[in-house]
This record gives sequence, structure tokens and C-alpha cells, in this order.
Amino acid sequence: MRYRHRQWGVVAIATCLGSGAFGAVLLWNADHGSVAMLLLATELVIAVLFSSLTVEVGDGELRWFFGPGLWRYHVALDAITEIAVARNRWWHGLGVGIVSGTRFYTVSGLDAVELRIGRDDVRRLGTDDPHGLAAAIRAACISPRRVAQGV
Repeated sequence: MRYRHRQWGVVAIATCLGSGAFGAVLLWNADHGSVAMLLLATELVIAVLFSSLTVEVGDGELRWFFGPGLWRYHVALDAITEIAVARNRWWHGLGVGIVSGTRFYTVSGLDAVELRIGRDDVRRLGTDDPHGLAAAIRAACISPRRVAQGV
């Protein structure tokens, strides 16, 4: 089974562009035009890099990447030992982060799929289709009976 889903990071895009524009206006009015343009350009690049999160399941791997795919992540499906639908807290933020040993990848919303890889590696992929993603991963696992069904 092949699965591919892209979630657009509307919150991330709006935050980057809104804060960049606001900061640029303040700097421009303070006669710091070059700094204002640099700030706006930086926020625009960040908005593009984190504009979406695409998750793919297939060919024995789970793959995901932000925006145009400058950085790509992957995990072998047979390395996944547990799959659960989860809900992130708002303070986990957007983008890539680590909180209490769990790696987070998210662009919008609080829904996620939590993966346990081996004994100590826990990752959460933010998605607006958590049940669909969890089902696709379970269906694609080489031996689905060995993957624990999380809540």
C-alpha cells in the first residue's frame, strides 16, 4: 500500500510572514531599511521551508519532509515497534523539536502519529490525517502483528 499526504502549514506561513512584515515595517520606520529587508527575506525563506509537511509510506520505508524537501527523514518500516495516534501540546511548537526525548515534526495543528523505533527512539509526525497515516503504516509493515496497536 502506498500512502502520500501533504499537510499545509497555514499557521507557520502566516506567523513567519506576519511577524516578518511587522518587524520590517518597524525597522524601516527606524531608518534600518537594509536590516528590514534582511529580516523579511529570512522570514520568507523560513515560511517556504516549513510551508508543508509531506509524509509517504511505501517501498519498506516511512519518509517525511518539510516544504520543498531540503531535509528528508526516513525510517525503515520494520524498525517501527509501536504506532499510536497522539495529540501534541501547543507548547511543543512548530517545525522540528525535541521535548522529553520525543522528536516532533509538525507544521500545523496538534494531531500526530507517535512512532516508537526500537526501545528508546520516539518520534511524532504532525498530521491532519492521524488515523489514515497510522492505518497506512500498520498496513505497510512487513509483519503487522508485531507492531503494537497504540491508542
